Amino acid sequence: PYLSGLLTVGILAAIMSSLDSQFLCIGTMFTHDIVLHHWGEDRFTDRQKTLLGRLFVFFIVVVSFLLSLAEPRSVFALGVWCFSGFASLSPLVIAALYWKRATRAGAIASVLTTAIVWVLLFRQSGWGANRSYLFLGMMPVATIFICSAAALVLVSLLTRPPSRAVLDRYFAPKE
Repeated sequence: PYLSGLLTVGILAAIMSSLDSQFLCIGTMFTHDIVLHHWGEDRFTDRQKTLLGRLFVFFIVVVSFLLSLAEPRSVFALGVWCFSGFASLSPLVIAALYWKRATRAGAIASVLTTAIVWVLLFRQSGWGANRSYLFLGMMPVATIFICSAAALVLVSLLTRPPSRAVLDRYFAPKE
């Protein structure tokens, strides 16, 4: 019982640290990628930017808490589903770093596909109630990952490639 208690504490600590970093990450993304991108960085002071990020994190935490009250599920089952959505965005991260043919439209398609497939599979699993849920004999993360990668590649190949100026900005020119 002592060893299982220590292992459980370790797992809970890992989950909690992951949640903290995800909340902080989403607050930063909201502030920089949405607010500052659309309304301009010069419009806000550093203090206002910090406040915006904190308010958004607070909003997300409240929404998450309210959702957790609606129909309680196992923390571990929900953690698997959260990780599935998060991990399924990795094709986009890899493409952004290494694939020069990736496009903005492909990135948007990848994120939307990940969200849609995640919601559909989560719904099919009884909103996380079925702990042993498999889709086509695979864990949901595999299916979501494949769909995300396929959307990224297909849409990127069907749309105009990035300009030379964009590629030179993000990829070191070959010498």
